Amino acid sequence: MSTAYAFDPVRRPLPARPVEAAPVVDTTAAVAPRPAALARPKVLAGAAVLGGVVCVVAAQLLLSIGTANGAYRLASLQQQSDLLSRQQQVQAETLRAMAAPQHLAARAAALGMVPDDSPAYLDARTGAVLGSTSAAAGQASEPGGIVG
Repeated sequence: MSTAYAFDPVRRPLPARPVEAAPVVDTTAAVAPRPAALARPKVLAGAAVLGGVVCVVAAQLLLSIGTANGAYRLASLQQQSDLLSRQQQVQAETLRAMAAPQHLAARAAALGMVPDDSPAYLDARTGAVLGSTSAAAGQASEPGGIVG
């Protein structure tokens, strides 16, 4: 007897059984053929799973393409916004330069206007003119203060 059987009673071999005779099978009986319908659901299920996987992959690709197109469009619109913002800043700076007093004086002189040394004011309550009401007399000067 092995020591393994002595320490572990579960491993003990079972007593020998008497050999039984095999049952007698009638070989003349017709064996029913296995129905072919059992193989069909496996094919249909496999096709359905494969079709589902293809649909999921196609949907993933379409979403990925749509996201990429949106990202490219967003980058393009941001570049266009930056360009328009710079153009707006240039136009605002040009407008500020044209609205400066020295630029307005130069343009007025170019139109033939002369500055009046005695200003006149209008009183809003009475409607009276305070100060000199005569036209300004003088010679138009070139822009930059040069008399021509």
